[in-house]
Amino acid sequence: MYKDNDPDILETIGIAGETRPETYIRAKAGQARRERLARIQQKRESFADLNELAEFETKQAEIFLQECKNILRDNLIAGVKTDWASLYNDRPYPPFVYKNPAPRYNQIARERGVPQKKFFSELLFPSVKKERLKKESEAKMAYNVKSQQYEEEKAAGAAAHEKKREAYMAAQSAYNSKVEELQFNFAKGQPAAVESFTRILLNCIEMPDHINIYFDAVCLPGERQLIIDCLLPAYYDLPRAISYQYYKDNQAIAPVEMSDQDYDAFYLNLIQQITLTAVNTVFNAIPARLVQWVAFNGWVENDKIGDVLESKACIISCRASRDVFAALDLLNVRPADNIRELGGLTANSLAGAETIQPVVCPETFFQTDETKQDPDNAKEGLKPLAYHPGEFKMATTKLVDEMMDQIEKNLLQNAGNKDGTIH
Repeated sequence: MYKDNDPDILETIGIAGETRPETYIRAKAGQARRERLARIQQKRESFADLNELAEFETKQAEIFLQECKNILRDNLIAGVKTDWASLYNDRPYPPFVYKNPAPRYNQIARERGVPQKKFFSELLFPSVKKERLKKESEAKMAYNVKSQQYEEEKAAGAAAHEKKREAYMAAQSAYNSKVEELQFNFAKGQPAAVESFTRILLNCIEMPDHINIYFDAVCLPGERQLIIDCLLPAYYDLPRAISYQYYKDNQAIAPVEMSDQDYDAFYLNLIQQITLTAVNTVFNAIPARLVQWVAFNGWVENDKIGDVLESKACIISCRASRDVFAALDLLNVRPADNIRELGGLTANSLAGAETIQPVVCPETFFQTDETKQDPDNAKEGLKPLAYHPGEFKMATTKLVDEMMDQIEKNLLQNAGNKDGTIH
């Protein structure tokens, strides 16, 4: 398991092309997420009464829906929490503490049956004194041997601890140097550094634990433009339950789910909030001298075309200038209206059966006006695109993602067995 005070682990779980600060933030967030899910699962397993379990699951469903409803608002209020200082690992290595107790003479004397000194008995019977002195001598010898062993073991433990501390400090220094390098390159406007810091920022967006999203970024320094590619949660993978009902007759729990129409509206609002949150996060954290335009392309895995990584469908896309985006009222205006104000596109099918042409991607940035699409749900779907820029690093992250998903499925399996729906 990842430990955020162990820089060595960063080398073993990093993804190809990912900077070490990215790995640090991604792994730290992933661990916190798994710990939260584990606590919920432990609470779920503590219920023996099915009616109480139904009430608990209903509360979890309400929390999830509320969190989804307020993704944009919560992130606007919280603001960007990631700064360069937060990327450094300055945690000191814990001091050496030898936990084994030191030997004590009185304890050894009791164990060896050393009698207490008795003045009159020893005066009258010299043999009693002789016996006491003999046992005291033996006890002192045993104490000295154990004391020497204790000091040797303590010294060995301290040496081993110092060796680990030196390795930790060396790894920490190497990691922090990577942060400094990234910060320096970012200040220079190096595209790779801007892209890496963008992914760090986007990985810090507050998101409900049941939602998995993956970000990639492409920087076009000549146009001062940043393209965000986001692999969105799949349409069919999100929980639909709004409550859970306990049926006493058959001792079962069943979910009460949203209607198809309500779920469509819920999912559309969700991806619109994610879009606006991502764009706002970038504009707030990256200076105007580096980024004046942000494009967002939201993708889902396309189940209609074979199981290949490049088969993704773009279901939402928009492009915003810094000035136009700053004029939007993100808190009080519906996400749909703000997306429309940006001239955003949304696919007719949000499940991935159809795709739209991204408003901007590196190979289409210089497209002519005649080839551009009209905003707001073009009537005809286009053939799914073979995605190229960045590829979300999915080719190298697929194994990691599957492992994380399996861990979460195992955590939630018991709930699925009880109520038939994993929430």
